[in-house]
Amino acid sequence: MKMRGRKGKSPRDSDPVDELVPQERDRSDRKSAVRDLTWAEFDRMVQALARKIKRTFRPDAVVGVAHGGVFVGGAIAAALGSDFYAVRISRRSRDQRVRKSPRLFGKMPRELKGKRVLVVDDVAASGKTLKLACALALKVGAKEVSTACLVAQENGYQPGWTSILSDALVVFPWDYEPMVEDGRFEVDPDKAGA
Repeated sequence: MKMRGRKGKSPRDSDPVDELVPQERDRSDRKSAVRDLTWAEFDRMVQALARKIKRTFRPDAVVGVAHGGVFVGGAIAAALGSDFYAVRISRRSRDQRVRKSPRLFGKMPRELKGKRVLVVDDVAASGKTLKLACALALKVGAKEVSTACLVAQENGYQPGWTSILSDALVVFPWDYEPMVEDGRFEVDPDKAGA
């Protein structure tokens, strides 16, 4: 999604998955297909996505949409050397009520004013969450906003950059694996040295 102030080549001018290995292009028509990603695959995909983004867009800041967009956005921000901010935009509230459209919980960071911003989520389906995040970033003064996701549904919203174009269910490593595998996120105070 290109918004405001961009001149030159659009991120859509090139194939968003041309750097990825063939098994990462799941163009299956089977709605029941499931694809499990490992942390190693996630890292390779993020690095390839960051290289592709860097060719045509140099964000000053990356906004990761919680929950999955925080993992993806944080990794992309690190790869691009950009500032990172997390926001929570969801259809669900803490009382588990599901809304028709997403809304922001909290505030969009004021630090985005005057910056080129990349809004990142893990999956793009309808695009409502990404569109709202872009509109809110522009509202706080971002001078340019674009979008990226690891997965975009084939017949859904297409972000500026994506790694996997598929209708398959993608299971991310943070969905099932414990976050303590290397000890950095240990929650047991005895094991964490507390």
